[in-house]
Amino acid sequence: MGDGEGEALLKALVRCYSSGLYLAVITGRSWQSVMGLVEGGRLPQPDYICGSVGTELVACHDPDNGLGRKYAAQVSAGWDVETIYALGEGAGMRRQEFSAGQPRFQAGFDWDGQAETLAAFHTRLAHLDGYHVVASYGMYVDVLPTPLGKGNVVRFLQQELGLDPERVVVAGDSGNDREMFDTGFKGIVPANALEELSAAACRPWHYHSPLPAARGVIDGLCHFGFVTCQVPLSNGWKVQWENP
Repeated sequence: MGDGEGEALLKALVRCYSSGLYLAVITGRSWQSVMGLVEGGRLPQPDYICGSVGTELVACHDPDNGLGRKYAAQVSAGWDVETIYALGEGAGMRRQEFSAGQPRFQAGFDWDGQAETLAAFHTRLAHLDGYHVVASYGMYVDVLPTPLGKGNVVRFLQQELGLDPERVVVAGDSGNDREMFDTGFKGIVPANALEELSAAACRPWHYHSPLPAARGVIDGLCHFGFVTCQVPLSNGWKVQWENP
């Protein structure tokens, strides 16, 4: 986000390859927030939105959202965000307020960024089962059900859609994207990615683009051979791609 020309290019690419790809937006935002960006022309229309740090899956072309309901059904009936908040709050760790309302499967905290604060947080939650903790930006901590999250929703979509694993690629720019890069799928790290991700995404199948944001994603798709195109590597724009 924040790169108007790159956003326009990404939308044009999705239109060009509309019959040859699935687009999933996997984000810490709510799915309603993502739809606002789509409706405002900032993002191309995705096939899937995986909001609230990958805990909420919406199939955009299915009014019944059957796939989303199947994804959510993996969570134990005992999942309770209020229990996590009650245990998790402490020095340097405060409950996060969500403008779109409390997500069903995401307990979010504002964090002071200190390692000892995070260690104490883990200790307070240690007796619970069925969760994992994701820290990002040096200021946020999310507690999610074990079956859900950004990496797990990518695996879920790959399996449910019957996609060849070699034809799946992820892209991200912060620490809460790391789980996607631990899946074994190809990964794109744009130039504006935070060190917390770029240092961890170091496998041979992870591509670090010299370009930021959407332009970096397009460059990565070219690198992996998913599209045939040229993108700017210096001053000036020269972009073209072939129809699949």
